[in-house]
Amino acid sequence: MKKLKSRIVTRLDCKFINAVKPDDVDVPSGVSIRHECVGGRWVVEVECQVGEPEDILTVKNTLDDIVRAIQVIERALSL
Repeated sequence: MKKLKSRIVTRLDCKFINAVKPDDVDVPSGVSIRHECVGGRWVVEVECQVGEPEDILTVKNTLDDIVRAIQVIERALSL
């Protein structure tokens, strides 16, 4: 089994970390999401255990959801 790891470094201040955490409650099995503050910026890391090809699609969908949420915040702040 392989592990897939993706890291999203945003332009957003760390104070926005909790903005999407409630969405992390029902993550698919084998997927973990971690939010960090690095250098004053919000960073999101997604890890997934990949055993089947469809697991990659699960990670893609999870990343898409996170990116959409970040984009909403950025648009609201006009970044």
